[in-house]
Amino acid sequence: MYGFILTGWKSTTYGKMTVGIKVVNEKGGKVSWGEALLREIVGKSIAVLFIYPLGYLWMLWDKDEQTWHDKIAKTFVVTSK
Repeated sequence: MYGFILTGWKSTTYGKMTVGIKVVNEKGGKVSWGEALLREIVGKSIAVLFIYPLGYLWMLWDKDEQTWHDKIAKTFVVTSK
């Protein structure tokens, strides 16, 4: 279900819509099913396994402001328009 919402018509989830952000691929387009699965299952599993908060806090000092799961899936979180 989460992958369906993330790859749906707005490239976002209900929580992300609430705060005005969405996930896009490296070309700025919609996230594909493969990218969504890579980000949500593989990427977040790795982030959780290795010093849990570090994978999520990485965006604070990353030049592209990406978390580990964004880097793995080559996605970016941007503001919605």
